[in-house]
Amino acid sequence: LMERVGPARVARLAQSMGVRQSKLDVVPSLALGTSPVTLREMVAAYGTIANGGSYIEPVLVTRVEGRGGKVLQEFAPQQPQEGMPHAAALTLVDAMRGVIDQGTGTAIRTRYGIQADVAGKTGTTQDNTDGWFILMHPQLVAGAWVGFNDNRVTMADSWGQGARSALPMVGDFFQQALRTRTIDPQAEFAIPRPRPAPPPAPRPRPRPQDALGGIIDNFIGRLFRQLR
Repeated sequence: LMERVGPARVARLAQSMGVRQSKLDVVPSLALGTSPVTLREMVAAYGTIANGGSYIEPVLVTRVEGRGGKVLQEFAPQQPQEGMPHAAALTLVDAMRGVIDQGTGTAIRTRYGIQADVAGKTGTTQDNTDGWFILMHPQLVAGAWVGFNDNRVTMADSWGQGARSALPMVGDFFQQALRTRTIDPQAEFAIPRPRPAPPPAPRPRPRPQDALGGIIDNFIGRLFRQLR
């Protein structure tokens, strides 16, 4: 896909979605994640996906209070900007639901018991140098990165994978957000959520003539006929 559309177009889309401070090398290996970006940028870009294609500049400080609790300054959320096509954002949400339901992020369901409509992505760089996990909900996006300032330092085994290093932090955070009703567990993305397939109809039990019992019955029947 990178070869078809060109790395320059991919870089422009990433910048439009929220990767706005880090320099992206406009080369084919960009598709492999060879340009470092910050966790803030990654969460902002995934926020664009969760918002249906609208990018909103993250606000790290919402207000400043004095010693007595008096609000000295408030910072309003930024206005949304078009980051990517709406239909493409919904398609990505639907695809990344699969990561949580049956992919590398299934621990969100099985270990942390999160049944809300969420989508996400794990990430692991070469030699387990970096582990990533981003989780999206219609009202919240959270991410975690585990790694070292010196990329020569690596994890020795699979503990460096994003699903094992970064996912637990996000899972704990989302558990608390749902428990405290910071986010609505019933909220859903604009694209319909896949419903579980109905269980298969029970298969009829084999009749005796189709199983070992039928073979034995036939053998005994023939034996009795011979003895008559």
